[in-house]
Amino acid sequence: MIHTKRIDQSLQTRGFAVGTFISFNSPDVAEFAGHAGFDFVLLDAEHSTFSFEGSVEMIRAAAAGGTAAVVRLPSSEHSGITKILDAGAIGVLISSVRTGEEARRIVQAAKYGPDGKRGFSPSIRAMDGFKNNKEYRKWSDNNLLIWAIIENEEALENIEDILDSGITGIMPGPYDLSMAMGYEGNTTHPEVLKALDRVIYLAVKKGVDLAVFSEVPEGEGAPTPYEIAMSWKKRGARFIHFSADRMIMVSGYGKILDGLKEPLDV
Repeated sequence: MIHTKRIDQSLQTRGFAVGTFISFNSPDVAEFAGHAGFDFVLLDAEHSTFSFEGSVEMIRAAAAGGTAAVVRLPSSEHSGITKILDAGAIGVLISSVRTGEEARRIVQAAKYGPDGKRGFSPSIRAMDGFKNNKEYRKWSDNNLLIWAIIENEEALENIEDILDSGITGIMPGPYDLSMAMGYEGNTTHPEVLKALDRVIYLAVKKGVDLAVFSEVPEGEGAPTPYEIAMSWKKRGARFIHFSADRMIMVSGYGKILDGLKEPLDV
């Protein structure tokens, strides 16, 4: 698929691909992110207001910007996974996966037979750019990004089974995990960090792609995106998501307003 070339090239040259979260119901934002140079965008269909139709328009817009879209879904429902992949997403990120069995169902929903249970149609939007449906099916079964978020205690207990399910990647979810563990959003609590370290270690050990999210801290002495990326690369991360559209806009607006607090030279 032409729109995954940035991912392939980045993984080959620097060892990781860079994306960003999008939650605004705006194809323009998805397209702008592509033109800016992100290797991929992650459309957050869990914590956003856009519908399936909105996701499709943003998948199309991301492609217009020269990039590809992974879609975060709130559940592992079979039909939701197959429908968004048929629409042209190059992968899915499923929230709150709890067991290896659930992870295997996700993999089966994403893959065609005989290894999976994804329904086949000879005419879907995802085949755009492929010579024929056979070429797409081969690409799909070998290249789709099938990710699970690890963000609850049950997933921690079943992490090895989840990693052995055929899932291609996992993303640690420190915020929800800290809540589930009783630490009220304290993502730096020693027990939370210990749990996350184990998840990261096992994923890298088993050759499952590690995808992570990072805010972009500001202020004197704050690490740069390059420094953050290098730190995650050393830990084995292959996909790094920097910030989100809402965070970026709030930060940009804040800088303008903070500048107005200084006396104006008029």
